[in-house]
Formats: sequence, C-alpha cells, structure tokens
Amino acid sequence: MWYTNNQFWSSNRIYRWGHRITNLFCKVIGDLEGFGVNHIPRQGGVLIVANHISLLDPVIIGSAASREINYMARSDVFGIPGLGRLITAFNAFPVNRWSPDLGAIRKTVSLLKEGNAVLMFPEGTRSYDGNLGKASDGACFIAHRANVPTIPVFHNGAEKLLPRGSMRLRRAKLTVRFGKPIDFSGIEETNVKREMYQQMGVKMIDSITQLRDSPSD
Repeated sequence: MWYTNNQFWSSNRIYRWGHRITNLFCKVIGDLEGFGVNHIPRQGGVLIVANHISLLDPVIIGSAASREINYMARSDVFGIPGLGRLITAFNAFPVNRWSPDLGAIRKTVSLLKEGNAVLMFPEGTRSYDGNLGKASDGACFIAHRANVPTIPVFHNGAEKLLPRGSMRLRRAKLTVRFGKPIDFSGIEETNVKREMYQQMGVKMIDSITQLRDSPSD
C-alpha cells in the first residue's frame, strides 16, 4: 500500500497520482477541508452516501477521502470524447438515470462485496436549492444487499465552485464532512421491501442532514 501526507492510499498508480492532482486543485481553488475521514474503514467494502449539488461532487469528495473510491456517472457522459476515458480511468461506471439500471446496481453490490469503496448520491440527481430530497429505493437496496458499512457525507461549496448550468469555475470554500456508519439495526427485515427501503432512506437523509446541522468532526 502507498501513503501520502493526507493519509490517502491506493495501489492504483494512475488513481494515486490523479488524487494528488485533484487534492491540490481543491486546496488551491477551494481551500478544501475534510473532517471525520477517520470514519472511513481502511479496508473492506464501504458505501459512501452524500448530498448531490454539483457535477464536481465525485472529484471533491474523492479528493477528501482517505482511500480509492468507485462511483456511478450518467451514461451519456461516457460518450463525450476524452471525458469518458478519463473518468473510467478513475473508477467511474455508467448508470442510466432515466430507467431502473439493474446492471449498475449489480455492479455496485459486487464492488462492495469485493471490498471496494463506492460513492453514491442517494437522491439520484443534483439539488436545485441545496435542500436534501428523498433517497431512492435503489440506494437502499444496495446498502441492504451489500451489507457493508454505510458512511454519510455532507459537503458544501461545490455548488458555488461550479454552479448548475455553468461551465466556468469560481473560487469557493470547500468542506467535506464524513460521519460515523449509519445504524440500520432498528429497521426490521420485512417481506414488504419497499417499506424497509423507505425507512432506510429516511435514515440516510437524516444522517447526512445531521452532518449539515452539526458540523463537527
């Protein structure tokens, strides 16, 4: 394993150097600060669930994280010349946002069971006003089926760094807060999975909201 001064590690040389570059970029343009990074397990599968406010969310959260992560990206961006190959090199995999994508769900569960870290945005789409919406059943299905620690994340500043509908970067303070694993133990397994997933979704969003309202590491 390789370590850097910010405690990041990866055996993937391309990802490791990419992380150094994006981490430096985020610190220079946004004075990036990460809190609660110690809550991310060093080994084993872990599902990271975060609020979604900008196209740069994976870059910013990944730069603050202490280990290599995988993440879903809209399937249409993989067709953009150069961009598709670039994000694939940094562990992005496609998901169809406009219909249930069982292939992407199966891949996510497989990655988690194989001991990888995966970043998801349970709301499914970027927020228009910064407020948190409902978690999708798909995110809850993955958390339940993979049965790995689920770490909540709240971050801010990305919506100012690259506002929705804009292609121009602006300087903005970036903060990423990782929380303790979400405790789903109070949710009983039932035959009506949708009800169980709804309860899990409420837990996810509440955990992210608590990080927003109580910004401590």
